[in-house]
Amino acid sequence: MSTFISGLISLLLLMAPPDKQHLSRFTEQASKEHKYIAVYFSGSDWCSHCHYFNNHVLQKDSIQQLINTYYVYYNADFPQRKKLPPEDKQLNDAWAEVLNPDGVFPMLVICDEQLQVKSRITRAHAIEAVTDTLKKYSNW
Repeated sequence: MSTFISGLISLLLLMAPPDKQHLSRFTEQASKEHKYIAVYFSGSDWCSHCHYFNNHVLQKDSIQQLINTYYVYYNADFPQRKKLPPEDKQLNDAWAEVLNPDGVFPMLVICDEQLQVKSRITRAHAIEAVTDTLKKYSNW
């Protein structure tokens, strides 16, 4: 991606409301490393489906290897009992506004550096489908 386009994206994100400015570090990293972004929406202290999806899908070695190698990854956690630092809450809210406005949990969203959604993976997807989707977007 050209430097001009990367600069333009950064400028547009800086002109966005302050909470969206935090997303620019992820979009810049994705652009620089030629990777997609994977954001996992979870509710760590209230969502049993999130625990299951994390433990039985996302923590599989094959899935972890794909995510760690080919994606810029972020876990946007929305606990109900635990207090997050204000910066983390602001960042999570910004991710949710852009990628998960309906508040679906658990959900892994794959997007490009312009935050265009490529795929949404939910607990309804079998591990083979998750693997196939992650492989599909591993070669940008």
